[in-house]
Amino acid sequence: MGKTTKKEEAAASVQEEKIIEKAFSAESAGPAGKTQAKKPKAMGPWMYVGPTISGIGIQNRVYTEIPKDAEERAEEVPEINHLFIPVASYPTANKMLREKKGYIYSAFCKVDGLRNGGNEV
Repeated sequence: MGKTTKKEEAAASVQEEKIIEKAFSAESAGPAGKTQAKKPKAMGPWMYVGPTISGIGIQNRVYTEIPKDAEERAEEVPEINHLFIPVASYPTANKMLREKKGYIYSAFCKVDGLRNGGNEV
């Protein structure tokens, strides 16, 4: 078997991130070109990879559907939608969190400000 270089691994990782981000992007162009939050598609199960926050989700828990409280809160903080991912996408999400880069890590940091009922984001 041939060895893969770090450059090839990085390119594959970036490609995989782009595929997941495209499929599960939380923003779409709305009327007049404005961006607005978009709810994830109704397929499941979903894994919540964000910080444990009362009323939103428990870290690394699998849900058959996204909790209503989380959907309501996502209207105010659209990054919550990035943290509910298909279970099959967990390895990529976990890698983003471990390496502290990528859109899931950014969403995690923003939503982490909501801990203990806080409103700072």
